[in-house]
Amino acid sequence: MRIALLKLLSLLCSGATVLAADAPANRSPHWAFQRVTPKTPPAVQNAGWARTDVDRFILAKLEAAGTVPGPSADRRTLLRRATYDLIGLPPTPEEVEAFVADPSAEAFNRVIERLLSSPRYGERWGRHWMDVVRYADTAGDNADYPVPEARLYRDYIIDSFNADKPYDQFAREQIAGDILAAQGSVDGYAERVTATGFLALSRRYATAPFEFNHLILEDAIETTGRAFLGMTFRCARCHDHKFDPVTREDYYALYGLFESTQFPYAGSEEFHSKKFPRSGFQPLVPPAQHEPLIKAHAIRLASLEAAIKQHEDERTAEKQAIGNVTNAAVRALDDKLKTLNRELSDLKKPGGPAELPVAYAVAEGKPIDSRLQSRGEPNEAGVPVRRRAPKFLAGEESLNIPDGASGRLPFSEWLTRPENPLTARVMANRIWQHHFGKGLVATPSNFGLRGDPPTHPELLDYLASRFVESRWSVKAMHRLIMRSSTYQQGSVISDQSSVISDQGSGGRKERRVAALTTDPLTADYSRFPRRRLSAEEIRDTMLFISGTLNLRRPGPHPFPKISEWKWTQHNPFKELYDSNHRSVYLMIQRLQRQPYLSLFDAPDANVSTDVRTDSTVPLQALYLMNNTFVQDQASAFAGRVVNTASSDEDRLKFACMTAWSREPNLNELTRAQQFLSQCREDLRRTEATEEQAGQKAWSSYTRVLLMANEFFYVD
Repeated sequence: MRIALLKLLSLLCSGATVLAADAPANRSPHWAFQRVTPKTPPAVQNAGWARTDVDRFILAKLEAAGTVPGPSADRRTLLRRATYDLIGLPPTPEEVEAFVADPSAEAFNRVIERLLSSPRYGERWGRHWMDVVRYADTAGDNADYPVPEARLYRDYIIDSFNADKPYDQFAREQIAGDILAAQGSVDGYAERVTATGFLALSRRYATAPFEFNHLILEDAIETTGRAFLGMTFRCARCHDHKFDPVTREDYYALYGLFESTQFPYAGSEEFHSKKFPRSGFQPLVPPAQHEPLIKAHAIRLASLEAAIKQHEDERTAEKQAIGNVTNAAVRALDDKLKTLNRELSDLKKPGGPAELPVAYAVAEGKPIDSRLQSRGEPNEAGVPVRRRAPKFLAGEESLNIPDGASGRLPFSEWLTRPENPLTARVMANRIWQHHFGKGLVATPSNFGLRGDPPTHPELLDYLASRFVESRWSVKAMHRLIMRSSTYQQGSVISDQSSVISDQGSGGRKERRVAALTTDPLTADYSRFPRRRLSAEEIRDTMLFISGTLNLRRPGPHPFPKISEWKWTQHNPFKELYDSNHRSVYLMIQRLQRQPYLSLFDAPDANVSTDVRTDSTVPLQALYLMNNTFVQDQASAFAGRVVNTASSDEDRLKFACMTAWSREPNLNELTRAQQFLSQCREDLRRTEATEEQAGQKAWSSYTRVLLMANEFFYVD
């Protein structure tokens, strides 16, 4: 035993791939690296329960375990679930009543189509992608410089989901959109350039331009692998991957793609007596339009620099003529030089002409085959590695990179080929994950040997196949999943139970086992898993039901003018910009977490996040009880409630329907009326008018609704 452990330790330290070293020669390839093959839905006994083929895969496993699926969710629950899933907001009372009153078999399908066509859909599902691509509005360097143009990439994501842009196109544009823009028509030029914000948003480090550039490229490689392939590449920077068949050569082959790419720089503080303005931001108009502007800007800079040089020479000559006495002529030259230098600095800081619209995006750089780095140290470079895709997926296949090109475009085309075993599987799993709270593969960004195997491998391949057949339509996948009986199950423990046969001395006997026992974590989908609202959903819902949510897309964040930027590593950028827009539009920093979003488990923008944590901590309760935001929304909600009807009973029904998507039961109604009556009586002694007492009583009640479990959870 000890010898075996020592052998394992030796292999780990040597950089060998443990599983590859110890695997038998006849072992079949890892499931995720095998080509997706369409799967035929299995035969099931309870065929009448299955609405779609998705159900047959689920039901087959339930029946094999001796478990039966749960009953369908009631209509109010189903509508609330679907509405939050697709747009991240609750249904209105009118939408609930209309759906409940519609007996048509197509009623739910019409709900799905209505929600998919809403502009709110892209805001909800775009946020899922923003988690994965570590979206932020700042660079992450020592001073955490703002990137005002990052919002364009955010809006590109939202618009792409709303338009149901084919996922393969969506992926190619984010990796090589600048190249596609140069090859394509003027229409869509800005959109394709903006898409490469995916790469541009790689974390920046230290202060000077591209300091620790190898870490910037590492972030680009790791996020590309996790987002599109469900693979981790980072540890292969120093040695062959410990568990997956990713070699150092694979890592530096990818490294070369991005080292051959020009990344933008967000600017920084004065460093070693040098000032570093923004650079590498990409024009959003084609060369025929942007080149004259850039040329004119360069001429203006050269003119200013010449003028400064001339005034400096005049100042030197004047001082030599008069000695050490300072006179009016020298002071005038000093003042003029200050003005010219300030003007030059202000022109340089934006990194280009003020009238030229730009994106935080990448462009083609000088092509290079990167060298292997010993222990991941860039100053210990070895032999060069030709740019290519990882061999464990692509074999010896070449990317066929044109002369003078980085290779990102052929890499993006290889990545999105239907025969790639990972790309469709990974995204199909993410879509399933955000409907059910967990993926069929519970490690959505790690399909490697250390990731979790799929609970329903045949279903995963079925979904991946259908995804490609639908021309990579994400909305088609929503329809496929949401129309299933599996999705439409209730979340409560069913009275139905499984039948398990036992052989005993008295012959065959049956015992009934509750679904909670046979499927406690809903891994087999014997019921719908309950989930808590995300940070964005909580905030957006409070704004929505209070009537204060601004559904328009906001403009730029209110950053100071670039000419005024003077942040340093000792005084970094630190700001909060509150608004009544949806939370997806809040300004997100890298070095400072947004306090509310962080409190309710929104992701860290420095890393790719595939699964959010779900904590319950005292600070959350304290926020809900004491924060003025919650109090303001409760007060505004109370105003809506009071203005809706004249009787307390009707107001209470409207309030519960708005906050919980259902009317109060008789007990809740009675207790609420008693609560309001007591509140009014207590408040009459302190408030000036009856109206003020009534308003505060209703505000107190609406706060109860906003802090109830039923508000925070989706069944």
